[in-house]
Order: sequence, then structure tokens, then C-alpha cells
Amino acid sequence: MPDNLQPRETPDPDLISPRILPHQAAAAKALRRARSRMIVCFWTLPLYTLAIWMLLTNHQETDAIMFVYMGVWAGFALDMARRHCPLCEKQFYVKHVLMDLRARRCVHCGFDSHSEASEADRDSVTL
Repeated sequence: MPDNLQPRETPDPDLISPRILPHQAAAAKALRRARSRMIVCFWTLPLYTLAIWMLLTNHQETDAIMFVYMGVWAGFALDMARRHCPLCEKQFYVKHVLMDLRARRCVHCGFDSHSEASEADRDSVTL
């Protein structure tokens, strides 16, 4: 059989990773940091609830802790919502109105902030 008629092996698209530029690696690191901050807010919600419950049972004011916690929560949510994809320049976590907190990839173009940035970080260390 001639060489041009044999089926070609198509490489796995997950194994092919394009080279990313340093500014894209820095943007991916900022994306990961914004997402991890928001996840920390979710994990500290039970501690916040416990602190409010303890203050209320001791007849203490809860205004200060509520304003601080909600301010931190809103700040991290706005930071996460304003982050843009380094490839398509659209909001990384926001497709329509709601944020996708579980997204590791851009909801528009599919840029993976975890694998691409870690590869760029690894390459910069070896240079």
C-alpha cells in the first residue's frame, strides 16, 4: 500500500501544548490565584457562621465581622470576575452572567490555566 493511503496517526490534542508567552504564563498564574482566593472564602464560610453564632449567643455585636467578611468576599469575587483570558481576552470565568468557580479552563476558548502555566513555569526554571 502506498504511504499516502495509509491512515495517519492523529496525536492526542491533550499531549500537544503550544508554547505560551511569558505574559500569558503570568496571566494564568493570576487566574489561578484569583480562583484559589475565592475557594478559600467558600471553605471559611463555616468558620464565619460559627463566629457569628458565638457572638449572637454572647449578645455581642456582629456588624464588624459581617462587614469585613462580606467585603473580603465581594473583593475576591470582583477580582475573579474581572480576570481575562490571555488568549481570547474575554472574561475567563464568566460566560453569561454567572461565574463558574469550578472552571480551570476559559469558558470561551478553553485555555487551561493550570497545565499551560505550570509548563511555562517549569521551562523558565530550566533556562
